[in-house]
Amino acid sequence: MQRQKIVIVGSGLAAYVLASKLWQHADVTIITKNTTKHSNSIRAQGGVAAAISAKDQWQLHLEDTLKAGMYHNHQIAVKTLVKEGKEVVENLLQQGFPADRDQQGNILFGREGAHSQRRIIHAGGDQTGKYLINFYQKFLQGKIAIKEGQLAVDCIVERGECKGITTIDQHDQYHTIIADHTVLATGGFAALYDTTSNDPSTTGDGIALAYRAGANVTDLEFVQFHPTMLAIKTQHNDLISEAVRGEGASLVDQDYRAIMKGIHPLENLAPRDIVARAIMEEITKGNHIFLDIRKIKNFQTKFPFINSVCEMNNIDLHRGMIPVKPGAHFTMGGVETDLLGRTNVSRLYAIGEVACTHVHGANRLASNSLLEAMVFATRLANYLQSQPLLSSTKIQKVQQLQFTSQDPDLDQLRTRMTVNVGINRDETRFKNMLEWLDKFTIIEENCLSVFGLSRKQVQMQHHLLVARLVTKAARQRTESRGAHHRVDYPYQSEQWKNKSITFQLTKQGVSV
Repeated sequence: MQRQKIVIVGSGLAAYVLASKLWQHADVTIITKNTTKHSNSIRAQGGVAAAISAKDQWQLHLEDTLKAGMYHNHQIAVKTLVKEGKEVVENLLQQGFPADRDQQGNILFGREGAHSQRRIIHAGGDQTGKYLINFYQKFLQGKIAIKEGQLAVDCIVERGECKGITTIDQHDQYHTIIADHTVLATGGFAALYDTTSNDPSTTGDGIALAYRAGANVTDLEFVQFHPTMLAIKTQHNDLISEAVRGEGASLVDQDYRAIMKGIHPLENLAPRDIVARAIMEEITKGNHIFLDIRKIKNFQTKFPFINSVCEMNNIDLHRGMIPVKPGAHFTMGGVETDLLGRTNVSRLYAIGEVACTHVHGANRLASNSLLEAMVFATRLANYLQSQPLLSSTKIQKVQQLQFTSQDPDLDQLRTRMTVNVGINRDETRFKNMLEWLDKFTIIEENCLSVFGLSRKQVQMQHHLLVARLVTKAARQRTESRGAHHRVDYPYQSEQWKNKSITFQLTKQGVSV
């Protein structure tokens, strides 16, 4: 019997969970533009949120998620996440995942910002993502094909149906991978900002691929800035997990003044957008902000990775003060999918951070991202097992075209995104960003591979397109909601309630 061919673009948690549930039924290939060591999933310090404690209920998890998302979430999507997430996490634990436990063998539940209960499951203290990736890599060894160093260029789409992917390797050689089903699991685009928690590879490739292929992309204006990145002079900063505040750390300035007092009832555990803006306001005034960890007992044992990062950067933890600043962290929007991971392009799917199921709303609740990756990868796996093979695998050849363009430096793009489409936004900044982007050729059609571009040029085309889409979305939403904050429209507007900004090649506008 002929087996389905499934190609997954990306090598984070969503990709591995999907592959782990399909390898017995299909020939699965994972492609990744760098190596499997490069993903946001590996960096995830926080944990997995799931209402599996006897003291918790999925209804409480649902309400916390909606509240953090400013009720911009689709409630049916959130209900799917929290109800099925409970089962997915329980199955993971039954399979032997080494979650942190006390001496009696009970799971140690953590608490993070905007959670009403202690429901965060960790592994290795602050290394949950690394433990999850290692867990699935070990399981999948020898069961699937993995191709490293392959940057996705175009989806192969004919008559509205995706038939695979075109890639380019590190020697500028193009490759074609034919597949019955093509799944984007490329992560978000927060590495397009100059201070970010993300792996440098997460620059929105999947969004550019999907948009050029004719898929809807939506909610791109909602970019979450994590309040507590380590404040040192480097582009890709280490994250100081929200779990540190969950264990009792507080945000203070150089004079030990508690900066969150009077800002929000939850103070240090307020939603991330509120904390990030409060810190940025203090930094703008010339203050230095620190996490005061003096009340946390056994900090080195609870947070071994953060402890080692601080030591490597010569931060004296005996003082109990870790310097922090906000940085781009997570993107709530992405390629619009249904609750099975399907896009509006036949046989093209998206899961993980690159996808937008509308589960996160305007601001993701802490530790819901790893849960989302597992839940919707599982749902897509169940769907794909019952789908037919491609009826035709013939691919039409397209005549080569000429392309000449002077591209910007990536650091320039990141700096401009941070200044113009960062934590605080307004019309003047959007206009400046779009005028700068207009200086460069940006190809929107699904035909990058026929221009014979170099790998560097292909990557920059992805960057520029995503930057323009994000800026246009942020400019259109004339209100402040969740992670999208406009100083010229500082309040939520009833006009924008339950409305999303969606872009597609053939049509662009607001959807309800």
